[in-house]
Amino acid sequence: MKTEAANEAVKALFDAGIDFVACLPDSAFKELYEPLSMDSRVNYIQVSNEGDGVGICMGAWLGGKKPALIMENTGFAVTPYALLRGPVAFGVPMLLLVAHRGSFHDQRWFAVPFGWGTEPLFEAMRISYRCVSKTEEVRDAIVGAVQSMNSIQAPVGVILGGATLF
Repeated sequence: MKTEAANEAVKALFDAGIDFVACLPDSAFKELYEPLSMDSRVNYIQVSNEGDGVGICMGAWLGGKKPALIMENTGFAVTPYALLRGPVAFGVPMLLLVAHRGSFHDQRWFAVPFGWGTEPLFEAMRISYRCVSKTEEVRDAIVGAVQSMNSIQAPVGVILGGATLF
């Protein structure tokens, strides 16, 4: 992730009241999760599987936190069961920040099918989301997503791609 976009995302997360972040560390979001992992304003947890991150974020919300799960779309592809079985079914809000690997400018050929499948997965699970491709859109997307997740009591997503990543 480009440093400017990551800085905007960190500020937006705190402005929106996110105080719990689960993340499976990856190359796309290194500039985002590293500062979060060192900031005392947020409980930062590394997970070994994105599906586990869904459950951990659900537990954090039940404990009074405002959670976000940070992952590449390759990891998002393993979350449908956990999302549908837990937060979607029971109305648990959480922010899903997803790196859009496999889109234009991505040099990783093996990520292309995940790029094709990201938005259809969100739509199939009926999870509201917004795609962001410019740094100047990051703050509004994250703050707006958190407002929506709180009002509809459900997971919401922000897919970060384009000039925010490459």
